[in-house]
Amino acid sequence: MNTIAAQLRAAKNRPVAGGFSDDARLAAKRSLMLAIGADISVPSAEPAVNLKTRYILWLSQSFISRPVAIGVAGVVLAVSGLMTTVSAAQQSLPGDVLYTVKLINERAQLQLASLDRKAVLHTEFAEKRLKEVAQLQSDVSGRATNLVAETINAYTQEVASANQNLRELQATGNSTTVATASEVQQNLVALDSTMTNTVGPATSSAESAAVTSAQNTTQVAQDDSVNVAVEAHDDAGSEQSTRELNDMFIRQFATIGTRKTFDIHRLSVIRTSLASHADVLDPLGIITSTDLQRLDRSINIAVADVAPAMDTFAAGGYRAAFDAIKHADTVLRGIESTIADAETEITAALMSPQSPPIVPVQ
Repeated sequence: MNTIAAQLRAAKNRPVAGGFSDDARLAAKRSLMLAIGADISVPSAEPAVNLKTRYILWLSQSFISRPVAIGVAGVVLAVSGLMTTVSAAQQSLPGDVLYTVKLINERAQLQLASLDRKAVLHTEFAEKRLKEVAQLQSDVSGRATNLVAETINAYTQEVASANQNLRELQATGNSTTVATASEVQQNLVALDSTMTNTVGPATSSAESAAVTSAQNTTQVAQDDSVNVAVEAHDDAGSEQSTRELNDMFIRQFATIGTRKTFDIHRLSVIRTSLASHADVLDPLGIITSTDLQRLDRSINIAVADVAPAMDTFAAGGYRAAFDAIKHADTVLRGIESTIADAETEITAALMSPQSPPIVPVQ
């Protein structure tokens, strides 16, 4: 029986029985592939991989790739959560849980920044501290009273650090020193104005001391930024540094003019208040008409003395020109302090329960 089966299997491949040899099959397949335009190039032989080997390979790859995928997903989720936390922390205030995250983020930015960028960053962080002070002072939720003084001290530290970085930058002889000093000085002028206009009156001796220190540090840093710019230009002046110095001077000159206009307006308001509420204010002797005239005249003289500095600067006398503006600034600060004291006393007197109702000035 086995012999007959073998003969039958062999017979089916004989041409006389209608069968095809292996060569005939390959030739027929080749003709068919050519007819349909298929690629008949012989592929390079690849080692055979049995089913068991393929399964082992698949299994090992799945175990390797799975933890990698999970790890990558975990990192993405962690970074996403961190970014959300950092974003939320930007709105936090001293005393909040996320405030530490806000400060850590700022320190990280400083670590990654170049020296010139660090100086500017410190002034930007100082601006954040002033905004926090204003928010803390307006908060009636019962925050710790020492937070205001601590935040003002943090502002002072940022300003001092900006000044230190600027001096370090100058010591390196970096060509960006004048430009950086100009940007830092511009930011400091804005900070000085913000501190005057948004930070409320001190409510404790600690706050008062912190405010005084902050004002002095800001003024010193402003003066030093000008000194750094002038010294750097003297050491390695260029057309670019000349333009940057000119921008600084024009900006300071314009600031003096703006302050003159504002201070004269404040004196005018005081005059109107004294005239409208003479029955309440005259007996207190807060400030007299003669005092107001003297202050008015001093403001005009201080600003007039700055005008010749334009010619001095144009002639290359940069140091002398900036010194003239500094002198005017010092005079105006003294006048503005006197005006502020008068405004505070007048406001307190008119808001006193013993005072008659205030009639709006027409």
